[in-house]
Amino acid sequence: MEIAGIIIFWIVLIGGIVVIPFGIPGTFIIVADALVYGLATGFEKITLLFVGILLAMAVAVEVVEGILGAFMANRFGGSKWSMAGAILGGFIGAVIGTPIAPVIGTLLGGFLGAFTGATLLEWIHSSDIERSLRAGLGAFFGAVGGKITKIVVAIIMVIMTGIRVF
Repeated sequence: MEIAGIIIFWIVLIGGIVVIPFGIPGTFIIVADALVYGLATGFEKITLLFVGILLAMAVAVEVVEGILGAFMANRFGGSKWSMAGAILGGFIGAVIGTPIAPVIGTLLGGFLGAFTGATLLEWIHSSDIERSLRAGLGAFFGAVGGKITKIVVAIIMVIMTGIRVF
């Protein structure tokens, strides 16, 4: 029974990384898995402090992922309008893309939505199509960078957890 528990623990840990491209917050799955392991083992190897560190990492990377598109839209010359458009467009794009193609649609929808939202709102605000397209490109790069950052942090969380367990 103990071996089955360890196998399930590792499947859930790795699953936390795998589900991130689907728009599911896999970092919180990793935190929950570590907490369950800690509870099951009396917090011998995985302590509450360690679970708290994982939780802080998960919250931080969610925030970074959420605002990176907006930050990059601004960095590429956009205004606060393009920043708002990147956040709103990324969310709407991911929601629309998910039923169309559950895996790739969520990703592409989020990326293209950030681009479209930033470009559209910047264009409405400034009437400068070149500036608007630059802001949209920045939002796109930021959305991609945010997703990559989240996957990297999730891998680090799994490695940290694995080191604690073994």
